[in-house]
Amino acid sequence: MKFSGVRLFSLLAVCLLVPAVLLAQPRAAQEGEGPDTSQNPTVPEQLDALEFRFYQIRQAEEDLADMAGSRLDALLYNLDEESLDALKRFVAVAKAILELAESSPERGELAARLALRNEQLDKGFGHRFRKLERRISEKYEVLDTLGGADRAFLSAEIDGLNEQRLRYLERMIDVVRVRGVLGFPSGELEDLANQSLLGYASERLGALQLLKAQRSALQAQLKLTPADTDAQQAKARVDQLLSATVSRLKRTVAQMERIGLDATKLKRILIEEQSAVSLDMVDSDVFAVIFEDVVLAVGEWLNERGPTALLRLFVFIGVILIARFFGRVARRLAQRALDSRPGGMSQLLRDVIVSMVGGTVVAVGVLVALSQVGISLAPMLAGLGVAGFILGFALQETLGNFAAGGMILAYRPFDVDDYIAVAGVEGLVKRMNLVSTTITTTDNQSLIIPNSKIWGDVIRNYTAQRVRRVDAEFCISYSDSIELAERVLAEVLSCIPAVLPSPEPVIRVFRHGESSIDFIVRPWVKTEDYWPTYWTLHREVKLAFDKAGLTIPFPQRDVHHFHHTEATGLPES
Repeated sequence: MKFSGVRLFSLLAVCLLVPAVLLAQPRAAQEGEGPDTSQNPTVPEQLDALEFRFYQIRQAEEDLADMAGSRLDALLYNLDEESLDALKRFVAVAKAILELAESSPERGELAARLALRNEQLDKGFGHRFRKLERRISEKYEVLDTLGGADRAFLSAEIDGLNEQRLRYLERMIDVVRVRGVLGFPSGELEDLANQSLLGYASERLGALQLLKAQRSALQAQLKLTPADTDAQQAKARVDQLLSATVSRLKRTVAQMERIGLDATKLKRILIEEQSAVSLDMVDSDVFAVIFEDVVLAVGEWLNERGPTALLRLFVFIGVILIARFFGRVARRLAQRALDSRPGGMSQLLRDVIVSMVGGTVVAVGVLVALSQVGISLAPMLAGLGVAGFILGFALQETLGNFAAGGMILAYRPFDVDDYIAVAGVEGLVKRMNLVSTTITTTDNQSLIIPNSKIWGDVIRNYTAQRVRRVDAEFCISYSDSIELAERVLAEVLSCIPAVLPSPEPVIRVFRHGESSIDFIVRPWVKTEDYWPTYWTLHREVKLAFDKAGLTIPFPQRDVHHFHHTEATGLPES
């Protein structure tokens, strides 16, 4: 990751242009694209403007999906600045609501409207803050690979992002405090602010320790070589970073005190730093405080949230198990109800109905289980609706299979254990769902065919009718008796038990072939007797023809050869 002069110029240009574009948005809002904002807006107008700002930030974040490089860095930085401003506006609107009279109906209505933004605030700005932390971590990884001006430039950028990160924490704590005054339920932002603030404090303490160690090493080096300009510049840079770290640690302590976190150890570290206490004492205290903070945080979570979380886990598992039990019961009841009905419904449709009944019971059980552990179902269902609308476009072919499966179940062109030919294959139907149909071929291969291919093709059902006709052809020589052949074929049919007397079998001379007289033999049999009769018929006809002296001729062709004599040139046969 190298920063050339052209890229630096582009980054500066984007940083100047983006604020200008965003500053123009309120003007567009006044012209009809957003809420009206006058110089002295009322509280409802401020709330409208806040909601519109949330919408702008969400749209701006979606527009960054296809961007990369320095341009993306600039736009992300500006988007975070807009997010910080939105948090500030949220606090301002909340304070304006608190200034209204408690008996005023407008206060309750506005507070309820503002409460609707709680979840969006938690997810949206919590997501933005976590992305900022990831960007800082990624840039720290790149920093180790650079040198010279590129390293200095990226180091300055990281410093700016760290400052933005601390301002995020300050704004989030403002929101946490004002939401507590309004009586809003705590959400992800409270947990994120607490955890991130503790993590940031630990990080600043670690940075303080590292910078002090570096300063100590540079001081020792300068004692040996006072004229070393590189060491002098490095020490000046370390002093600058140390001052900034102490300043940010002070701001961190102030925010921890605002939300009731214990900052006694951190304040002692700051006092030691300002009074030039020995580095050994600071190192010992830093590690001790970090260890105590971790133990305290784990203990508080186990004492306050551990039993509740464990209880919710047991409730969730219990509801899921109960849902599975009732799902099996619902399947059995549905199967019994369908079995008690007379004919008219295919086995495929019965299987699908039973499966859907059981699946619906289990799905309802999962939703109930989620509600028991504190997950709101309304946003989840709304999100599933939007996701379903999007997936409808992405999975058009799959939805086509669903539609085709519904048509097959409605019109019932085949059922389980029917022998069908469709989509270029044939075999026994074993099972079907709304997406595909499984067919087993005669050589025991399982073929899964999409329903759209079945419904869009010719469906040949060999076993749909109770009886079938066996079509066979036999031939005799031109020198054999047609009457004798007809009698022999009739006797063969009469000796096969599976041949039905009605409809009456058909025995007819079909055509005069090139070397034979061809007969068609068409007896009727039950569908399940088709193939056994077909094979038996061909075997018995051959045996009967041999016994009666009838010949089944081979294809023949007469060839006449003519020889020309040399004397006359006339052919001699």
